[in-house]
Amino acid sequence: MTRTTDREVFPGVHERRYFLEHSLATAAAILTLSVLPTRGFAQESVKRIPLPGADKLGWDDFLAQSLPVAQQLIVEPTFSVDEYLYRIGSLATRLKEIPDSPLGSYKAVDSRVWFGPSFRGTPFFIIQWRMEPGALLPPHNHPNASVCTVGYEGEVRLRNFEIIGEAPDYASNKTFQIRETHNETLTRGRINTLSPRRDNIHCFEAGRQGSRGIDINTMHGEAAPFSFLNVGKKPLDAEKQIFEATWSDVGRK
Repeated sequence: MTRTTDREVFPGVHERRYFLEHSLATAAAILTLSVLPTRGFAQESVKRIPLPGADKLGWDDFLAQSLPVAQQLIVEPTFSVDEYLYRIGSLATRLKEIPDSPLGSYKAVDSRVWFGPSFRGTPFFIIQWRMEPGALLPPHNHPNASVCTVGYEGEVRLRNFEIIGEAPDYASNKTFQIRETHNETLTRGRINTLSPRRDNIHCFEAGRQGSRGIDINTMHGEAAPFSFLNVGKKPLDAEKQIFEATWSDVGRK
């Protein structure tokens, strides 16, 4: 006589055990153990296999899909800037192209850094950037703004910081402390985000092949001047990655 037990070990996956009772083979205890996907689980897996290139979006398709999402999210009473950024960012990771927008050299900071608008709209606008090999865009803040940075070509080292406590006015020479929150390499299809309250300072350093990408910018209040920062090369606290900083006059807006 055979007895079976059946239990779900993962959604849609069942483990079935077979036991022999009152037979000459009882000494073997368990004849077999098998993990069998249910019929529904197998069918669902097949349905989710994407066609080659089916996950890629053209520029116009990206705008057509992302703008309604952004416009809906930003007016909700329970608006979450992080949900907003990652919903838009998830679509941006699928971009197969970005426009060949006219770019201008940012000579006040580094002539090897180029910027230009690729889209002006509501609630976000998009700035395209290109950095020649080794170019540096120093640390700077984005008051009242969120930014989703998307890599498209090459590699760029991107670091984020947050101010600890209160910072002095831009005109002050007083030092203050910032904490490094991200230090990563951005390549094609990868994103980095900042909001008015987290990771709001970022800086870029292009790799050997240079880099190109876009910043999807959204204002969450009145536009306010930004500033670059001078950041110490060595941390004050290596474990917590706390650095000393001052505001910089270079390229101030």
